[in-house]
Amino acid sequence: MTLSDRVERAEGGEDLRWDYDEDGHDCGNCGGEGFTYGCSWDWQCDTYDEGEGTCLCTRRCEWCNPLTADELAERKKLQDILATALAKDKIAALRARKEA
Repeated sequence: MTLSDRVERAEGGEDLRWDYDEDGHDCGNCGGEGFTYGCSWDWQCDTYDEGEGTCLCTRRCEWCNPLTADELAERKKLQDILATALAKDKIAALRARKEA
C-alpha cells in the first residue's frame, strides 16, 4: 500500500495505526514507495515542485533500497572531506584563542 493509499484511507476515517501486516512486503520505513521525506509534512513542503511532483526533501529509502559499495565509498569520501574542513576551522579557532 502506498502512502497516497494510506492518506486516502485515513481521510475516509479508517484507523491505520493497527494496519501492519507482518507477511506483507511493504517496507517499514517507506511503506513500499522506495523513498522517504526529510521534511516534516510531505503534504506541506516548502520545496515542493509542482512540475516534477516531488520535493527536495525526498530521499531514497536505505532500508529497502540500500546503497551500493560505490555509493558507500563516495559517502565515506564526502564525510572525510567534511571532517577535514571542520577540523581546519576548529584548529584555526584554537590558534586564534592562543594568540589573544
